Amino acid sequence: MQNELERYKNFDPTNAPLVKPSFVKKLQERHAIAQAQAFDADVVAWLSSQDNETKQHINDMVRHIMALKRA
Repeated sequence: MQNELERYKNFDPTNAPLVKPSFVKKLQERHAIAQAQAFDADVVAWLSSQDNETKQHINDMVRHIMALKRA
């Protein structure tokens, strides 16, 4: 993690390429497809409507289940 931070320490955004809106839209579409494959649409809709505290709690619960499955 520290190496990652060091790499961006002297980052100059003036040299960064412009990200085209069409590229962002394509990424958003791919993300939506990935979500649809992983979760039912009603679950995704409900999750996206929750506040940040609830989302964090759900993330913690899922990570706990993941750890139990790995054990």
